Amino acid sequence: MNSKVFLSKCKRYEIEKIEKIIENSFKELNVLDRIKNKRVLLKPNLLAPSEPEKAVTTHPSVVEAAGKVIQKYGGEVIVGDSPGVGTKDLLYKKTGMKKVVEDNNFKFADFNNRIEIKNHSGKIVKKFTLAKAFKEADVIISVAKLKTHSMTYYTGAIKNMFGMVPGLLKPQFHYRFSDKKLFAQMLLDLIVTIKPDIGIIDAVTAMEGDGPRNGTPRNVNAILVSKDFVSLDSTACRLVKINPYKILHIKKGAKGKLGKLKEKNIDVVGDTLDNLKVKKFKQPPKETGVDSIVPLPGFLKEIIKRIFVPKPKFDHEKCILCGECIRVCPSKPKSLKIQDDKVKINRETCIRCFCCQEMCPEGAIKSRRNLWF
Repeated sequence: MNSKVFLSKCKRYEIEKIEKIIENSFKELNVLDRIKNKRVLLKPNLLAPSEPEKAVTTHPSVVEAAGKVIQKYGGEVIVGDSPGVGTKDLLYKKTGMKKVVEDNNFKFADFNNRIEIKNHSGKIVKKFTLAKAFKEADVIISVAKLKTHSMTYYTGAIKNMFGMVPGLLKPQFHYRFSDKKLFAQMLLDLIVTIKPDIGIIDAVTAMEGDGPRNGTPRNVNAILVSKDFVSLDSTACRLVKINPYKILHIKKGAKGKLGKLKEKNIDVVGDTLDNLKVKKFKQPPKETGVDSIVPLPGFLKEIIKRIFVPKPKFDHEKCILCGECIRVCPSKPKSLKIQDDKVKINRETCIRCFCCQEMCPEGAIKSRRNLWF
């Protein structure tokens, strides 16, 4: 049986219009009974304290509209995420979530306390420490933002659930699973553990280029909804002409039978992909497998790797030496240090997780291919 993805054109963040889109999608996907009279966690992407128009975070209008639909069917709405940087008070205020929650009688979910959840079916992670919010909800909805990402190249419904891992535990996962294939499998083990019910992707304004924080807002004019997160993310990729087969967590998710990837196995309902596809969506530099070029001896392989593997590149004019990049660097020992009034990077220990770029408040770190750091 094919998976179903609801796709709708949406040019502006008009709450009434988005509410109608989400209600129609829930009817089409037959999930209204799932939310009736239930406690529903809306888990947006709240990467960092940032204004909604910068497209760093899920727009508050999408969260508000989804919450209104849930309330209409007797559900109780809780909202939350675990930021990588900044306090929750600042995060919720700056992203517009505080006003949404207070104005609509929603509640904030518990992302302060932690619980341990075993996952015996996990391939590489058998136990996760998650925010207590996981146990508070009957239903979990990933309200993601369509963005590029320097490490995973694309972030959407699946990657958004990484926010269920509290605060500074996230860099530890980057260190443990610095290999991109392992990191992708960790994300899928997390999905199997959480078992989110519905995915919503805010692609009204997406982010292209140096995402997930320092890219450029781009109007994509769409909202996508599905129960199948693999199909949802692969359809979002096709919308902006990213090859979903190149996104490891999507490809591995399909291989692990967590959802459908092939276009012929996905029924897109509502609007059509052809009517909404975006041209020339800027992507971060992709990693080229060194061994895929020609077989090389070890010393030449390292030289070629310096050229073809994207790495963090600092703009020292923009850098304010706040130290946020050093704080979140998961390498042991730290790959970053302040020296001679500049942040210096140790290319021997850097694991290229791009946590530094993700958390930089000034946009002073880019993902680049070049011979030297």
